[in-house]
Amino acid sequence: MTRIVRHVSEQDQWEMVHALPDPRLDGYVIRYCDYDERTGSFVRRRELPGDRIVAIVNLGAPIRVGAPGSPFATHATGFFAGLHDTYAITETSGAQRGVQIDLTPVGAHLLLRLPMHHLTHQVVTLEALLDRPGAHLHEQLADATHHAQRFAALDAFFLTRLDDALSPVPSITRALARLKATQGAVTINALTDELGCSRRYLNRGFQEHVGVSPKLLARILRFNHAVALSATMRSWAEISQHAGYYDQAHMVRDFQQFAGAPPTEFARRRLPDGGGVRSD
Repeated sequence: MTRIVRHVSEQDQWEMVHALPDPRLDGYVIRYCDYDERTGSFVRRRELPGDRIVAIVNLGAPIRVGAPGSPFATHATGFFAGLHDTYAITETSGAQRGVQIDLTPVGAHLLLRLPMHHLTHQVVTLEALLDRPGAHLHEQLADATHHAQRFAALDAFFLTRLDDALSPVPSITRALARLKATQGAVTINALTDELGCSRRYLNRGFQEHVGVSPKLLARILRFNHAVALSATMRSWAEISQHAGYYDQAHMVRDFQQFAGAPPTEFARRRLPDGGGVRSD
């Protein structure tokens, strides 16, 4: 089942086709998004931190990616982005086409066979992580003439890797599920009590299987919840309360760190129809 989002304005247009992966990949791969866009009003976006590993298979002109205040790196065929504690900036030529794959951190850990702290705060090329199979996957998607063919190729690729993957660690998957279910509101003390483990064990497990600490992931989840609420709610005080912040000042602090702007400026930068957040 697919969902198509289109935007057409005087200067910008894009189409995004969202699809769920094969059910056997549940818990590993979250979704696919086949996209094609032309933009005249902006060429840079702010990519906000989240609770998923993002992979891009680039089928258009090269994409440049960088952290605030750091040099940009150019990616021709694609990349994997680990979990970050601030936003990244992507820059295009004004036109881009490709496929985005969102993976759970545990899914990425098992399918990529990589400790996730190696990806934390990193953007790594497709070839560096996947070597020749990654190059072959890029060729398959580039040669495909329809998004359904690209999604099928991705399913086949990840299912093949799943055959050789280890099983997830139950305590880590339970902790992740609890954090997501509460939008980061559960305390780490409550989490360790529920799991019957120490904070040290949980932190070590998260570094290996997720890439960041449970405390940082909880903050990111709470921030993501506030961003989602802001799509339909106008009062930042109410958003702060509903998202579980101690007060509005704590929410503003997270917006500054994770989006590089206070809430009101963030709202002005937001693009319509799922287009993301524009950057300078």
